Amino acid sequence: MKRVLGAVVVAILLAGTQLIFGQGQSQDHGQGLGQDHGQGNPFIDHSDNGETIHVLPPQAALHSPHDTDPSDAPPHAGYAVYGASYGSGNLINHGGPVMGSARFQAVYWNTSLANSIQNGIDSFVASFSDHIAYNKSDLSADFTIVQQYINAYELTANGSFVDTTHDKGKAPNTYPDSSVRSYLASLFSGGKLLADEGTVYGLYFPSGMKISTQGGMSCSSFCGYHGHFIYNGLDIKYAVFPYTDCRACSMPGKQVIDILTIVTSHEIREAVTDPDLNAWYDGAGYEADDKCAWHNLYRTTGAGAWVQPEYSNGTADGKYPGAGCVVPNQ
Repeated sequence: MKRVLGAVVVAILLAGTQLIFGQGQSQDHGQGLGQDHGQGNPFIDHSDNGETIHVLPPQAALHSPHDTDPSDAPPHAGYAVYGASYGSGNLINHGGPVMGSARFQAVYWNTSLANSIQNGIDSFVASFSDHIAYNKSDLSADFTIVQQYINAYELTANGSFVDTTHDKGKAPNTYPDSSVRSYLASLFSGGKLLADEGTVYGLYFPSGMKISTQGGMSCSSFCGYHGHFIYNGLDIKYAVFPYTDCRACSMPGKQVIDILTIVTSHEIREAVTDPDLNAWYDGAGYEADDKCAWHNLYRTTGAGAWVQPEYSNGTADGKYPGAGCVVPNQ
């Protein structure tokens, strides 16, 4: 009996404890099991400290009722709409905040990593939004399709950051999500990055450095994810991009940089339409890009980078194609 009572007391104490990363506090905004976008959703995971995050699982870990293997969009003129591979119905606005004129700042773990992927990632992000209000005839509407959810269409690439302090040390083999948050908080507190609620911070990690969550490890359980935490009262949005030179996150005919831009497109769009994991997702808990993950991949007309389609609800006036996964041009 004493052992049982002791366990209950410990559980209560833990439940009331706030976890602090550097100067940043993790916050789940009340998203317990009842608000995890639906239980049994393969795109939902949790940090090692229990906070909800939203992952992109490897294609082999997903089982679509419509498609099985990953696919590229067939050639076509103009935009095309494909049926969603996952989820149920259209996206629903659950009332949470969205990111209108958002910014994206890439953070590279060390110079060696930056030398291998920075040009590809930075050029892709710079061209991902063409900064033109969405219309169906725009063959570069790769990002602005989200305008139907956030009433804005700007995505600005902030200057990327290369962390040269890691150049001499060996990258850790494993790195939990709590350490990712602590690391980003340390860049803020050290004056290397400006903490900004309107920026999505994309953290890119080198080959062999596995990121861990409650659900498992990168390159086996997931290929990337996004989440948020509180730093000095600011709601910080971040996305994690492990190096995709592993079998689970690879595809025939595509290089590491191709998979990274696919995963980056997925996480950027979801971070702006569902930054705190309480805004836009469907009745089964799937976010916009979850519904189109790994299927009908295509190259952008801007940087020629590989991305995945975005889901469109469509509108009564016909401004947005829908409902389905939209490929502007291929």
